[in-house]
Order: sequence, then structure tokens, then C-alpha cells
Amino acid sequence: MNKLPILIKREFWENRNTFVVVPMLTTGFFLLMMLFVFTASTTDFISMTIDLDEDEQHQLAQEAGYSDDVVAYVLEELDNMSELRREEHLNKGLQAMSAPLVMILWFVIFFYLLSCLYDDRRDRSILFWKSLPVSDGLTIASKLLTALLVVPLVYLVGIAVLQLSGLVLLTFGSFGTEISAWETVWAPANIFSNWFRYLAAVIFYSFWALPFFGWLLAISSFAKSVPLVWAMGLPFALTIAERIFTSQSTIGNWMGNHTIPIRFLSREHFSLSDLQYMIFSLEMLSAIVVGGGLVFLAIWLRGRADEI
Repeated sequence: MNKLPILIKREFWENRNTFVVVPMLTTGFFLLMMLFVFTASTTDFISMTIDLDEDEQHQLAQEAGYSDDVVAYVLEELDNMSELRREEHLNKGLQAMSAPLVMILWFVIFFYLLSCLYDDRRDRSILFWKSLPVSDGLTIASKLLTALLVVPLVYLVGIAVLQLSGLVLLTFGSFGTEISAWETVWAPANIFSNWFRYLAAVIFYSFWALPFFGWLLAISSFAKSVPLVWAMGLPFALTIAERIFTSQSTIGNWMGNHTIPIRFLSREHFSLSDLQYMIFSLEMLSAIVVGGGLVFLAIWLRGRADEI
């Protein structure tokens, strides 16, 4: 029972930079950018009005479309919206803040699963790990859980920090105004609901794209060189062959749909009803069957693998 947590810790020990350092640096960079935009916009407006009296500053602010500064102008725009429209705009803003980390996360998972078993064979550490009382199935399960659950939780921390920081900056902008930060920013933002949707999307995507992840693991346990070429070249060749011999793209469309289903990550498409429909669809069943088969293939290949 204690083997799986230890194996997951091992993955973090060996991939600390991509699992921990990269999201920390990315979060820090975008935090600095947010602070720069906030302070620069406020400073620019103050510098324009420093020599004017209070009435002239207020008149200039109205003519320029500001209230006291740019952030307050955004707050006024939100305050003038309907509750539904305000919630929609805030959630779009929160999703935009999470987009860089989500994109980086996808590439981290892709290259991690593609290289994790290949690197063990290349540096000959596979001989050491196979000498331990750990099955190949448990080894691959630890890598899947690490990539599809644990690492996304780490990146969720960075997403939460960025989103909370954005809401805090808007709250600072409401100071000295009649705008309620709670009613205009925090309540319609539904921050916990936003994080729940992220976790739901992660779990859904883990099963929906299981063929993609299983394929990466199978290639990682099989390829003797350039696993990236194998991982991309074989599906591409299959797609081209299907187009040539059948004039169809059924297999290609299916593979693409189960690789990056972007439309399910947006709020307008990722509704509860859509999620329930996709979970109990034949598409999901086919993904689990094909993905499970590829994961078992990776386990079988791992059992017969040796150093490169």
C-alpha cells in the first residue's frame, strides 16, 4: 500500500523542475506582469493629473473614461453590467489567467509520459528499478497518476494564486469608491466553482484522452531512439493512409478529438449536461477501451524492456 506514494514521490524527485519550478516561475512572472500593469496604469493617470485640482482631475477622468484609475474604470464597467453578464466576463478573465499554466501543463504531461520509460532504459536505471519488488503495472500506474492527477493539482495552486491576485487587485481598485468589491468582483467570480470546473475538466480529460496517454507510454517503453518521431509519425502516417485508401478521416478525427478536446475546456461548452452526456457516450467508452489496451501494452512492453 505504501509503494505507490513512494513511487509518486520518486517522480517528483526526478522531475522537480517541470513539476514544481516551472509553475512557480510562470506564476511569479505573470504576478509581476499584473502588478506592473496595475501600478503603471495608476501611475500614468496620476502623472497626468498631478498639477490639476480635484474637480479638474475628476472631469479629465470622466472624459478619458476613467473613474480614479484604469482598474476603477474596469470596476465601473462591471458594476454597470447585469449580474449574469458580470459573472460571464469575470469567469472569462479568470480562465484567461489560467490559460498559460494550462498550456504549459499539457506540454509537461506530454513530454513526461513520452520520456519517463524511455529515459529509464537510456540511462540504464531500469535495471535498478526492476530489481526492486515493484511490478511493472504499479510503476506505470504511478506515472499515470502523477501526470494526470498529482501534477495538475500542483498547477492548480499556481492558477489559484493568479486568480486570487487578480481579484485582490480589483478589490484594491474599489477602495475609495462606492462600488462593493464583494458584489461586483468576488460574488460573481465564483472562484471555488471555477476551481471545481478545472478539477472536473482534469478528471474528464484523463479518461477522454486515455488513448493519447496510453500511446505515449507505449512508445516510451518501446522506442529505442527519437520517441517523439515515433509518437507523432505513426498516427500521422495512419491518417494519411486512411485518406489515400478510403478518402475518409474517421480515425484521424477520432485521434484528434481524443488528444486535445479544447472545446470542452471552455465554460460555455463545459456545462454539467454536456459533461454527463460525454461521460456516458460511446465515445467515452471507446476511449477507455482503447486507452486501457494501450496502457496494458505499455505494461507488457515494460516487462520485456531492457536498457538501450
